[in-house]
Amino acid sequence: MLKLDMTLKNETKTCYRFERGERGKDQMTLYLKKSDVDDAGIDPRKGITVTVEEGAK
Repeated sequence: MLKLDMTLKNETKTCYRFERGERGKDQMTLYLKKSDVDDAGIDPRKGITVTVEEGAK
């Protein structure tokens, strides 16, 4: 399992943009729909933690 802590970098009309790492090196960017984040009760300004696990198949 891999856990990634990401911070809010900016937002578009429909998405929040989260990033981690340094630009050009190990930077990762994740765009999530505002409606999904808001419906889950997540405050994007506090950042997010993404958990990655191997698929079942």
